[in-house]
Amino acid sequence: MAIIFACFTFVSTCFGGIAAVRLRDRLHLLLGFSSGTVIAVVLFDVIPEIFEVGGSATPVMPMVALGFLVFFGLERLTALHRSREHTHQTGVHPEEFGIIAAAGLAVHSFLDGFAIGVGFHTNFRIGLLISLAVVAHDFSDGLNTVTVILAHGSTVRRAVQWLMIDAIAPLLGAVSALPLRVGESLLPWLLAFFAGAFLYIGASDLLPEAREHDSPVVGIATTTGMLLMFLISRYLHVR
Repeated sequence: MAIIFACFTFVSTCFGGIAAVRLRDRLHLLLGFSSGTVIAVVLFDVIPEIFEVGGSATPVMPMVALGFLVFFGLERLTALHRSREHTHQTGVHPEEFGIIAAAGLAVHSFLDGFAIGVGFHTNFRIGLLISLAVVAHDFSDGLNTVTVILAHGSTVRRAVQWLMIDAIAPLLGAVSALPLRVGESLLPWLLAFFAGAFLYIGASDLLPEAREHDSPVVGIATTTGMLLMFLISRYLHVR
């Protein structure tokens, strides 16, 4: 199941790459919706599942902070916001910087796939919800990969090559998680790490980019994403 759902991330990433070129006037709505879905999965399912698996006394919040900081470090390494805000300054940074940024995004996507595998190690419901969150925000990864490569003077062909690498990375991450023997004592810590990572992605990466457009529809899109994931999680929990 982890591999099947990781395949959907491939489609989402590719669509993000296409949108970077053709759908720029609607990106804020898609990013707003994605931020809502990612944050909702953490708040409504992953964090409650941590305490169900490990008990209420499990001191996992430092691991949540670590996941947040690790993904913050990846974002700083790739410097995506600066690249997207100054795409006209193609001569300021060398072409190699864009490649380094794309490689950082591929690592990010690999960890996304690994999170899907960890989710299915926990149970089907958590695996499915993490998969939906990853599919939602891998759209942004594909978008960023194409944008950062083109912004630093590379060709469209090079951008497509890195888009394919980024799209395949979650599949590799999911496959690498499958043979792991994850005991119940380790699961809360892994889930906590990815909870922190998804909180960073949703609140500090996707949502600020969506809010760059002064439109109340962004708030509606974000709320819709959160509400949809809440309803899905409640339905799966009942079943």
